[in-house]
Formats: sequence, C-alpha cells, structure tokens
Amino acid sequence: MTDDPAVSVLMAVRDGAVHLPETIASLRAQADPGGGLEFVVVDDASTDATPALLAAWAEADPRLRVLAAPAPMGLAAALNLGLGHVRAPLVARADGDDLYAPDRLLRQAAALRADPRLDALSCGCVRIDEAGNELARMAPVTGPDRIRFRTLYTSSLLHPGAMIRTAALRAVGGYDAGYWTAQDSDLWARLLAAGGCLDNLLEPLVRYRVHATSLTAKRGAAGRALSLSVPERVQSAYLDGLPPDHDVAATVDLWQGYRPLAPEAIRAGLAGMERIAAVARRREGPEVLADMRATMGRAFWRQARWLGRRRPALAVLLVGYAVRARILR
Repeated sequence: MTDDPAVSVLMAVRDGAVHLPETIASLRAQADPGGGLEFVVVDDASTDATPALLAAWAEADPRLRVLAAPAPMGLAAALNLGLGHVRAPLVARADGDDLYAPDRLLRQAAALRADPRLDALSCGCVRIDEAGNELARMAPVTGPDRIRFRTLYTSSLLHPGAMIRTAALRAVGGYDAGYWTAQDSDLWARLLAAGGCLDNLLEPLVRYRVHATSLTAKRGAAGRALSLSVPERVQSAYLDGLPPDHDVAATVDLWQGYRPLAPEAIRAGLAGMERIAAVARRREGPEVLADMRATMGRAFWRQARWLGRRRPALAVLLVGYAVRARILR
C-alpha cells in the first residue's frame, strides 16, 4: 500500500490462539471506514499457535503487518511498539479475544470526522463468556462532560472498543508502560488533562469477552494500588490537592458500588464524595450535576440495602443521603 489508510487497527496479543480466529474473522469483515484500513498487530512473544495464525492472516490479507516482540513486553509497551508503525490518523484498539460488529470502524470514523473536538470515542458492548454466550448488554455513559467528571471515580470508555486520534495519542506519549493494569484509565486521564474530549456511541459494537482469570480479577493489592493512582491524581487536581483525611479508595469504592463496604469505609467514602460534590456544585453544569446526584443516590441505596439490619443507624443515614441526593436541585 502506498497511500496512508484512514484507520489503523492496533492490537497486541500473547498466547491468544483459542479465540484469535474469531477475532480475525470479525476484523477482516469490517466495512471500509472511508479511505482504507490497515491492521498493526504485535505478537508479544507468544508460545502457542498465535504466530502461525497471524502469519496465515498476513499471507491472506496485505493490510496486515505483524510485529514480533523478542520477549514479553506487556500490553502497554507492546501497544507503544505498534503505535510507532501506525500510518492512519485514526487508531482503533482491538483485543485478540473480542468480536467486532462489521460497521464498528465505519461508524466511529464517521463520528470522529463529524466532531473535530473528539480525541477518543468508544461504544457500548455485549459482555460474553469464554464460550461466547451473552452475559449482559452494557450501555455506556455518553456526553464528554459526564465522562470527564466520572474520571474522578472510574473509566467510562471500553478500551478495546475505542478509536483514538493518532496525533492526540502520540502527543501524550502513548501508553505509560508502567501501568501493567489500568493502562486505559491512565490514558483517558492524560488525554483529558491535556484538554482532550472523550465520548461513547451508545450502540453495542463490541462483544467483549470476560475471563474468570482476567488480569483485573487477579491483580492483587499492587494492581489495585496502581489502578487507584489514576483517580488519586484526577481527584487531587480537581480539589487543588487532597486533604490529609481524604480516602481515595473509599470514595471510589462507594461511587462504583461493586461490593458491600465496611462502615468506616462508607463514612470515609461519604466524606470524599461530598468534598468533590461541593466543588462540582460550583463548577459543573446541570447535566453533570444531575448525573452526579443520580449516581450518588444509587450508591447510597445500594450500601443501605447491604447493611440491612446489621447496622440500622448507618443504613438509615444512607437512605437519608440517597433521598437528599435525588431531590436536591
């Protein structure tokens, strides 16, 4: 190919032979995003049949370039290696075990061309298990302001469903190889800190495979601390520095609501969320404030239900906070 393509699909894979054929088929079936397409795939020192599968793909499809790492690099470093070979102005992330709707790249490229403010755009997804069975349909948060605010607590963009402007990605230095987990959260935070704009398409354009032994599930205390370093720096910037008693972990855990929290963590999370909310009430617009109130209300109700009769006084307090969060205007 002599002309630069419109979109480069960037993928890093290590020992992905089990699901890679399905992923390759879904990528090769992509509609032309308007101006051509290339695939840049980094084989991160695979020891299974992945190199043979990629070689067969390259032989059948001249749009593919395979880069072989001599030793395992990790996802962030492998993606940076591939990024150095990307030729398109738009780079679309893909993982070697997910499946992609045939119009995913076409729709995202059209949306990015239509809105030059956007630096990254992801989408909804269907979560599937290792056998491909549907688990849940996940509707993403939409709206750049809502997504920016939620970065204080969580990542709102599905990484393997994201399309990013190559220039913006390179301008922030690509991926931080120090993040062996939460590479995406770190990237979104750095793009936003540089004045970037992020959004989602509502449509579920990715079938996202969930593994019982995923890195997130087994990352341990060190991985959790690394992941929390992202909201820590975002909250610090938002609050112009963190007070000594500000508990980032409790604040994040209460907002996300994935599990019951101990009473002391709930109280610390309440204090942290209210500290952020006080700044938000002065700084944010109606859309962000409404989303903040709704999310806080749901978080408080959830913990109140989990507490039940074990801690009735705290449960009642949380119910009061939930009601107040929903009615405040």
